[in-house]
Amino acid sequence: MNLLKAKRLIQVLIFLVIFCSWVDIVKAQQPARKEIDLDDFAQQLLATQKEDANFDDLYESLLQLYTHPLDLNIATRDLLGSLYILSEAQINSFVDYRKTNGRLLSIYELQAIPGFDIPTIQKLLPFVTVYDNGNASDNRSLWKRILTERSNTLLLRYDQTLEKKKGFLPPDTARDGSLTQRYTGSAGHWYARYRINHPGDFSLGFTMEKDAGEQIVWQPSRYQYGADFFSWHLLLENKRHWKKIAIGDYQLQIGQGLLLSAGFSVGKGASTVETIRRSQVGIRPYTSVMETGFLRGGAATYVLGKFEVTGFYSHIHRDANVNDSDSLTDSYISSLLLAGYHRTPHELATRATVLEQTSGGDITYKSAAGRFEMGGTFIYTQYDTPIQKIPRRYNQFEFSGKNNTGIGLHYSYVWQNFNLFGEAARSSSGGLGVVSGIIGSLSPRLSTSLLIRHYDRNFHTFYGGAFGENTRNINESGIYWGVKFNPTRRITLTAYYDSYRFSWLKYRVDGPSEGFDYLLRLAWQPTKKLLLYTQYREEHKQRNEPDQDSPINFITETIRKQYLFNIDFQANDYLFLRTRVQFSSFKQSTLTTGYAIMEDLTLKLRRWQISTRFALFDTEDYDNRQYAFEKDVLNSFSVPMYYLRGARYYLLLNYDVTPRCSVWFRVARTSLVNQDTMGSGLDQINGPQRTDIKVQVRYHL
Repeated sequence: MNLLKAKRLIQVLIFLVIFCSWVDIVKAQQPARKEIDLDDFAQQLLATQKEDANFDDLYESLLQLYTHPLDLNIATRDLLGSLYILSEAQINSFVDYRKTNGRLLSIYELQAIPGFDIPTIQKLLPFVTVYDNGNASDNRSLWKRILTERSNTLLLRYDQTLEKKKGFLPPDTARDGSLTQRYTGSAGHWYARYRINHPGDFSLGFTMEKDAGEQIVWQPSRYQYGADFFSWHLLLENKRHWKKIAIGDYQLQIGQGLLLSAGFSVGKGASTVETIRRSQVGIRPYTSVMETGFLRGGAATYVLGKFEVTGFYSHIHRDANVNDSDSLTDSYISSLLLAGYHRTPHELATRATVLEQTSGGDITYKSAAGRFEMGGTFIYTQYDTPIQKIPRRYNQFEFSGKNNTGIGLHYSYVWQNFNLFGEAARSSSGGLGVVSGIIGSLSPRLSTSLLIRHYDRNFHTFYGGAFGENTRNINESGIYWGVKFNPTRRITLTAYYDSYRFSWLKYRVDGPSEGFDYLLRLAWQPTKKLLLYTQYREEHKQRNEPDQDSPINFITETIRKQYLFNIDFQANDYLFLRTRVQFSSFKQSTLTTGYAIMEDLTLKLRRWQISTRFALFDTEDYDNRQYAFEKDVLNSFSVPMYYLRGARYYLLLNYDVTPRCSVWFRVARTSLVNQDTMGSGLDQINGPQRTDIKVQVRYHL
């Protein structure tokens, strides 16, 4: 059976390659834009990979920056800061250069800007551009500009696990005689994406996805049109006084993200200074396949002198567990669901069961020089069914009811090479959230950052994502300090220290608790072809003592230590090697350890690119599981968990059939030692191996 599936995938791949080649013959060839390894760029931002990080949003944010490069002639301070590459001194230097010399004529002009060294420029190039003519000089209609736009891409992807998961096996008989639930759809995962865009002018596209186990169904009454998830957007930019107009699915990034946060925020990472600040990018089209965290409707930003006025409205159905009414009680939502899976009858019953309506706006004042801005934000969210969570000691202050209102103020001020920023907000429950920080360049070689935050235990926001230790901005106070030091051009030292306190109970923490963590990272690049870095991170937190017989859960300290050593070697123009060693220890009542050793190889031969990895891992328990980015097909990512004992390897093939058409094929396999099964629940596999295959085609129309 597995062999038959593989043969079918190969047949599909061959057909798509032939099709792309044939179509390309009859169309003018356009050289594809040089690509960047987004996996490597993400690893430079993130200090550690862990399960609660939203890698979908991370990759999508990077992809947005890459596919929508900033025009340096109109890029604002906020947009330049959102790249997480430039220091405050470099941003100031760029703005002063542009003010003095006028529009940049070429991307190569970056070399003439004081403070811009070659490594910085190389990091910047994939995300910026310089247009010879502004959008205003193109007097053609929007429809004609769309029809002739060269940035016009269709992407198709299919992947599947070859081994049979429990969810696809015949159902068992339960004790009451009923049949156990199984997945209702096929085992394949389908993904399609189309995008046509011109930075600073327009963006139009759609995204479709069917997860493994889901069905392809046309059922408008349940808001399902073929694939289980469908998303589309139209974004117009710089239409006279209208800065942005969005229809369809979108996100908003306002202030520091206390009330409105678009996508992924790096926060604490290997880049310990620039990444703590959120840049106000405003309206952004939503193109990810995460089925939560976005708005659906319309939004617009209007420029009125030095003021930018933004308004938005969203009308969307969310997944939720709804307890139906009976003779004694009304219906209520026991939990909102974020996973986005609709594979079993139970999951299908929770699909799009609750109507969420969100509206609001923001008014921001920006000075002429762009060094000062201040604004006020309002957001109102309403559900057609009240939220009432199952009462637990730790969730007594969680949101309940139908309506939530948030009002906030945000600011940013640049003084010399220092940027002061912050936001304060209050929810209708009376809870307060505050975040404020400063980033500065003390010298060309030394940068630092400081941030404080406080989020009340009853502060509620559904679209917030400001800096914090928790995954949500609630029940937390803390202070963060980061530093970046370049003693020489080839050596970089980064470090941070973060201390935090939780005034109320948390999951698995039955009492107020506190903790801290810090990181040290040393990178040395003796030549252009060789990069070495080592990293140490230590985390102290409190949580319930495990396996207690007492009715009282006592809290004890946990200590997690993580070590990392990495060597990147560019042997020549076509061969790249990477060696990576990760080790960790975890101590609560006992000390346990875990490690992973990885060797990567990437080979480029004309139209071919071949990437592979072999990894060995051994972890004593779940607390020592390891995470590491793997190379994947373009527009996708892989961050597998290395857990228990075993080996993992993958092979990724990329072939440019024509300048317009590229194909990818990937196979990855994990083998465990002394294990009879892999996974859990309906994803459990009877056997110690798991093999995943993936095929993708991208075509520039």
